[in-house]
Amino acid sequence: MRAHELVATALVCAVAAGCSPAKKPVSSPPTEPAKASSTAPAPVDLPPEGEAIDWGALDSTSVRNPNDGFLQGGVPLPITAPGLRFNPERDPAARYGTIEVVRGLVDAGSRVHRELGGLPVTVNDLSYEHGGPIPHHSSHQNGRDVDVFFYQLGPDGDPIESVGAFFDPSGAGVDFGDLADPSDDVALRLDIPRTWLFLQALVEDDGAHLQQIFIAEHLRTLFVEYAKTQHVPAATIERFAEMTCQPSYPHDDHFHFRFFCAPDDVPEGCRDSPPMYPWQQKKLKDAGVRPRPLAPKRAQAKAKIVTHEEAREAAGPLDAEVERWLDLRKQWIDKPHPGRNYCP
Repeated sequence: MRAHELVATALVCAVAAGCSPAKKPVSSPPTEPAKASSTAPAPVDLPPEGEAIDWGALDSTSVRNPNDGFLQGGVPLPITAPGLRFNPERDPAARYGTIEVVRGLVDAGSRVHRELGGLPVTVNDLSYEHGGPIPHHSSHQNGRDVDVFFYQLGPDGDPIESVGAFFDPSGAGVDFGDLADPSDDVALRLDIPRTWLFLQALVEDDGAHLQQIFIAEHLRTLFVEYAKTQHVPAATIERFAEMTCQPSYPHDDHFHFRFFCAPDDVPEGCRDSPPMYPWQQKKLKDAGVRPRPLAPKRAQAKAKIVTHEEAREAAGPLDAEVERWLDLRKQWIDKPHPGRNYCP
């Protein structure tokens, strides 16, 4: 396992959102969805890379809660697409989502590739083909959650393949090599223009049904301030500001995106967690459906989550610079939002 992923993952992913260590395949996914309908859409394969995807020919259904549910007709995220790649160090069994989510990610990556170039965005876990519990995640169970690295710049200012490094309030980060040896550390910068454009594409994509962006408060502030200097519609900035929040695990090393149930999935049992924004309420009303409250979480939906103590023990000796960064993180984990609440 690469050192930066051990620090950013093992030491801090043991809280609410959780995530999977790289280069460590998750346990075998379920082969059948629980209580799947006999008319449920079947899993699909996308056409070979380079061929156009007929999104209208695909069908999927997200069922129950993000933290207790399953997926019917799961759509696999392409291993590679223009401006996007699935992390080669992750288990490809965990790259399935709803058609709305996968299409939204593909279109957002393509927009950045088309307008700004650079290297593709790196996408981590979505869900299993049929959904269900996924180790090291407390959600990601029904195709509507996905983790995505930030676009990043190397020491020379050029785009670099993204890693799970965390970033401070100035947008600086470090790709740690050996945790006990500072000689192989690589200085990084958050690539704000490309990362913002990816965010903007998802926020403005009404058909993707984006609900929340879990992100550290200080990075949210950087993106809002940058967007205000660009020719970005005020409505886009306002919506981004409203749907972003910092959870107990601050998400200073990646985004966690959560998407609403598609309106036609709601009658099939798809359930949304709060918040429910006015624009989403109108969308459901126009579709003639009512949102359903979360179902009680079942015992079988609980996934294996590594505790902070277990993760810290696994990390072993740490260089003083690594310890310094971990101390810095405590400051922005504990620092209260200026007039804003943490994620519910």
